[in-house]
Amino acid sequence: MKKTLCILMTAGILFTLTACAKTKALHCDNCGKEITVKESSDMDNSWLIYCEECNEELFGEDPLLGNG
Repeated sequence: MKKTLCILMTAGILFTLTACAKTKALHCDNCGKEITVKESSDMDNSWLIYCEECNEELFGEDPLLGNG
């Protein structure tokens, strides 16, 4: 029983460590709020990036840029 429990705990810890995707932090060009994206993304701070709140405030109902 102890051996099985130990194996399950070890597998759980390994799964937890490998399941987390690495991220990188970018910043909203309007308010400066930190935005996280996957590290594999080609986005960087040279892009124009807006957080959800600023995107809604700036572009609102625009079908190409807004959230609506």
